[in-house]
Amino acid sequence: MVAAWRPASLKFTPMGESFVAQVEGLDFSQPIPAAVRDELLAGLHKYGVLVARGTNITDDTMIALGQQWGQLDNITAHKKAGRTMRLPQDEIFDVSNIDPDDNIITVADALRTSSARGNAMWHADGAYNPRRSGISILRAVELPPKGMGGETEFLDTRTAYEDLPAETKQAIDGLVGLNTLMWNRKQANPEMQTFKDIDCTKVPLSKHKIAQVHEPSGRGNLYIGSYNHHIDGMPVEEGRKLIDDLMAHVMQDKYKFAVHYENSGDVTFWDNTAVLHRATLGQYHGKYRRDMRRISTFDNSSWAYGENDPLNSQQVGLT
Repeated sequence: MVAAWRPASLKFTPMGESFVAQVEGLDFSQPIPAAVRDELLAGLHKYGVLVARGTNITDDTMIALGQQWGQLDNITAHKKAGRTMRLPQDEIFDVSNIDPDDNIITVADALRTSSARGNAMWHADGAYNPRRSGISILRAVELPPKGMGGETEFLDTRTAYEDLPAETKQAIDGLVGLNTLMWNRKQANPEMQTFKDIDCTKVPLSKHKIAQVHEPSGRGNLYIGSYNHHIDGMPVEEGRKLIDDLMAHVMQDKYKFAVHYENSGDVTFWDNTAVLHRATLGQYHGKYRRDMRRISTFDNSSWAYGENDPLNSQQVGLT
């Protein structure tokens, strides 16, 4: 049980009131020993978000660590949709502001700018897919000047769930959220013709319950966010109001923490089944390089596929 957990190899220092901790003692110059890997995972399940400063992590060692925790998600769905990639590894999601020609992305690149705006909305990675994401690892390769923004913000959805009134918990128990990447992009880019006329009730939707149990900790969790368009079996507007009300609750400052990146080699780990996150565009956007690279595991819990058919499961991608 998490309550009896005692770290032996790593040091965890809480950073937020209810979640987020800094972890010290990681060395990526050699394969992470199984005991350290398991200790890191236990810390992640306890705190939801872990931050390691100035590590010697590389793309390959990040992938290797993720693979120790399970099968990795990949960008093949986006490549099939026609997107040209900057980085060679299919396991890496490039969340930088740098295009394949090594130029800083500006508003002139409408599609990549639309993705950046979408990533700046609250979400759990992969919630729009039939099999959702589990753990994400984000490494800082190149950072803009200090004070230019670019932090990652997180929300503690477990504590937010626990603080809900009993009648609200009862009302949302068993409700299934219907999710699509298109809804995130449409909200983030309301005037963009690519998304403006999309009817999000008529696109493929992933089905995941909005009130869940975070199995490693046994705590309740709210699984909502900007991919969640409406609620299965409810009139769309009624479902939207419920989602908006729950998001307003989760977005309170007491559940929020911002991770600021100080140096290249900084790494953030988070559990998508316990927190929401968003990127912040900041003043650097369109002016200074910010090279950030993420990998994500597929969730291995009994909630991984939600109410979706595991035998008819296809990842979603956009250009």
